[in-house]
Amino acid sequence: MKKRSVLTSIGLTVLVLSSGIAYGQSFDLIIKNAMLLDGHGGKAVRADVGIESGKITKIGDMAADKAQQVIDANGKVVAPGFIDLHSHAERSIAELPRLDNLVQQGITTILGGNCGFSPVDFKQFFAQTERLPLGPNLALLIGHNDVRKAVMGEEQRLASADELKAMQALVDKAMQQGAFGLSTGLKYVPGVYSNFAEVKVLAETAHAQHGFFASHMRDEGAETVTAMNEVLDVAKETGIPVHISHHKLIGHPNWGESKHTIQMIRDARKAGLDVTLDQYPYTASSTRFAILFPAWSLAGGQAEVEKRLHDPELRQKIKQGLIKNIREDRGGGDPARLQIAHYAAKPAWDGLTFAEVLKREGRAQSIDEAAELAMEIQANGGAQGIFHAINEDDVKYIMAYPITAIATDAGGSELGKGNPHPRGYGTFPRVLGHYVREQGVISLPDAIRKMTSLPAARMGLTDRGVIAQGYAADIVILDPATVADKSTFSAPHQYAEGIEYVIINGQVIKSPDGMTGKSAGQILRHTL
Repeated sequence: MKKRSVLTSIGLTVLVLSSGIAYGQSFDLIIKNAMLLDGHGGKAVRADVGIESGKITKIGDMAADKAQQVIDANGKVVAPGFIDLHSHAERSIAELPRLDNLVQQGITTILGGNCGFSPVDFKQFFAQTERLPLGPNLALLIGHNDVRKAVMGEEQRLASADELKAMQALVDKAMQQGAFGLSTGLKYVPGVYSNFAEVKVLAETAHAQHGFFASHMRDEGAETVTAMNEVLDVAKETGIPVHISHHKLIGHPNWGESKHTIQMIRDARKAGLDVTLDQYPYTASSTRFAILFPAWSLAGGQAEVEKRLHDPELRQKIKQGLIKNIREDRGGGDPARLQIAHYAAKPAWDGLTFAEVLKREGRAQSIDEAAELAMEIQANGGAQGIFHAINEDDVKYIMAYPITAIATDAGGSELGKGNPHPRGYGTFPRVLGHYVREQGVISLPDAIRKMTSLPAARMGLTDRGVIAQGYAADIVILDPATVADKSTFSAPHQYAEGIEYVIINGQVIKSPDGMTGKSAGQILRHTL
């Protein structure tokens, strides 16, 4: 601690530091008059925050201190930067490295590599990415689908002992290169062709390097309970911490089952398993329309799919599977609930529902014709879809559960391109505005906790997710009275309101005037 001396001259007391610096300290940035929510879930406290060299170095009364930049946050909430546990932004990061659509929501760190899809060579990917003007901080999981594809393609069969060893080697290498854990997308090709034993062995490999296991389960509709039991069994048999990705109940027949699934998680945690989950706050999901197809019909890649679609007998079999999924699962039982997000073969259809496309073409707006349309789209390279098949009551019930983190399940979006799911622009502000301020589903301090310290703890981050001295200066300043999402399913390319400042590693990336054009994101690597 620096020594102090007091000099008195003509009745004036002056404090002098032994370093020669006069009264007060100097910082790169001071945030004054903050209503500080530190991320732990407690009530707001009034405080100033000092930032120096990308770190939070002082919290308290800073009236006597000076800085190169001062932000007056009077009447505003100052919180840790939001951590998006379930992102796919690494896919578009080469073209959109600043990821403005995510950062303007208040997101300062993203965890990519979800749903079983990721780079396989982390060293190469990180080397390329570090040369980019990265917006948010980036961390990755190693994806089971891409690991399996690298070893055995998209074949519909179980792995041999040698192939399983090869997959283990890739997972182990990725963990050593900085992966935070293993992700699966057991609804997608080729992960859908794996069995429990394969998943368990790869989870054990990640666990040996102190990683966690994030799973897009095998089903989120009629077989959700069975799918969840598989994931919980991985936790039981390996001890690995488990995270259930974008938890929801798809399809009208399954609405209301969140009470059962959340109870399963409660019971698992009570039994000593480390289980968490995340959620996006919308009643529609988004993925490629291939999700509607029977898994067997997608084996071998696009060329094989097209062959099957040209075989009358196989086409009819595929169609029956599509009809079932449109009626009972992601199709929501109505062609109007299937919306095209981006279809490269016919961009004019972006934003239209299947019902609208069928009407334009003079075809019956039936589930049968919707199945035909899905096959036509897949034969032309496929498309990204939006599936309006989730119930609002389930969204609220899952959100209210204490260990549900908030996540986007989104990637980078370019303004005006396609018709993406609005979660890519509005997830975090929607929770803060609609579900906190308007609906009262959770409190503001708890919402901030679900966006910051909860995901940080899941990842094992020890210097982010909380506002505390010595932590990285990832900070959001928001107006709790006005924060709101503006992005909609029909007009998604709209930034949110009320997120006034986004600060990443001490740099102001967003101000009330908009994105500043700065980039300060870092690659975050998991370490043992």
